[in-house]
Amino acid sequence: MGIFSAATVTNAVAVYLLHDVDADLSGRWNQAYLDLSLEFVAFAFVTAALFLFFTWIGKLAFRFRSPTLNTKLGFALGIAVILIQYPAELAVRKVTPAYSEAFLLGYILLSPIVCAATILLDICKRPALPRQMPQA
Repeated sequence: MGIFSAATVTNAVAVYLLHDVDADLSGRWNQAYLDLSLEFVAFAFVTAALFLFFTWIGKLAFRFRSPTLNTKLGFALGIAVILIQYPAELAVRKVTPAYSEAFLLGYILLSPIVCAATILLDICKRPALPRQMPQA
């Protein structure tokens, strides 16, 4: 949820304020916003799928049993993924345009790993909930 809310704001800033669009979409801001939003949806789904996969692998490796998740941390991580991605990508495109695709690929692979590690560390630090005996 955090990824989608941050992407909406970031897309609006990129298109309507910074005019950071392809040359063929210059002046057609609504179409540029739609294209960028669809790109972010694909990015969000790939990132979320990788995050869930890495978290599942971590839960199996560390033998965690259905821990309670910190929803505030998950929301904050989703926002952070987008708020870090756009300025970093913009800087890479301005400094070294030839490496922008490599940066995006690395970011798509690295950000879910960092988020999954953060969630797994949070689960480790939480006290285990006592098991309740079934009532007869």
